Amino acid sequence: MTLWTAPASIAASSGSISPLPAELLTLVYCHLPSFYDVFSLASTCHRLRQVWLNHVSTIYKHVARAAITCEKHARILLANQGGPSPESEITMVSDVARMMQNMQAVDKAILQFESKIVRKIVRTRGHRTEGHYGPGARRHPPYLTRTERPRFIRSYYRLWALLIIDDPVECQSRLQSMSLKQLLYLCAISWLPEGMGPGEETIESPVSPGVTVGFEPAQRYQGRRALSDLVVEQTESTYRRIHGRGMGTSWVIAMNSGYDVFSVMWDHWQSILLDFVCSRPSEEPPYDREFHMELWEDDSEEEIQRDGQSQRRFVISSDVSMHSGSVAIACRFTYCC
Repeated sequence: MTLWTAPASIAASSGSISPLPAELLTLVYCHLPSFYDVFSLASTCHRLRQVWLNHVSTIYKHVARAAITCEKHARILLANQGGPSPESEITMVSDVARMMQNMQAVDKAILQFESKIVRKIVRTRGHRTEGHYGPGARRHPPYLTRTERPRFIRSYYRLWALLIIDDPVECQSRLQSMSLKQLLYLCAISWLPEGMGPGEETIESPVSPGVTVGFEPAQRYQGRRALSDLVVEQTESTYRRIHGRGMGTSWVIAMNSGYDVFSVMWDHWQSILLDFVCSRPSEEPPYDREFHMELWEDDSEEEIQRDGQSQRRFVISSDVSMHSGSVAIACRFTYCC
């Protein structure tokens, strides 16, 4: 008991948490809301930095749960960038820093997508919007919803990871492992009007037939043009394998024509997408349409993004109570050690 209370009195009198035992400092790190806070706290003094360096794996496991949306897919991208495999532990600060950089790129892509695409959604093509966007809603909001956002992030990470795979066999194998729903989302993301990740090379190309006027086609991006063709080809192949027939002309045109393909991302479109993915004619008389829900339920795709209101947050410079046995230690997060 003395071992815990003595440092607490020192911390209370000095206004610093650095004299606390490493175990408690690790606990403080584990309760931070983001890795930006982790790096900020680690930068305040040598001891706090050393605690972070010595306990990267433990801190990562706790903070990543709330701080990294679609962490599974973020780890796959990191592995393709030369980081550890998704099944192994994160033990290097450099890997956490790389994931933060990737998150910043995704956040920037979302802002650009909302500005250039989402805000321009005027029509919902007869869909009821109140059930998706709130009472009285007559159109899509000017931002991605809490379900659309993780849908976008997962697909963005998937496409980014595919772009940096050098082996065409591995790339094709990964596409073949995806569900029809995942491939349709991937088709949409491949048409993003901005570069994907740092350094995506651009080329000049004419606007394809059917592209909305003023829409910048993804074909401008050299690597993505070839990958987009592969995604469309695999999507058509997967649909034919599942349903025994080709995709409708309107879907094929949409996948190759830019703006319309983004429809699959919207919440009010999911019922149409669900029917398209899961419904197929019966092979037995009277040949009614059968519904196969197992074709939709894959990979926890409907995971809700963890947002600030649903997560426990700790604010720098606020009082936090931590308990070890029966001893409560009041700490003030100060950046002076």
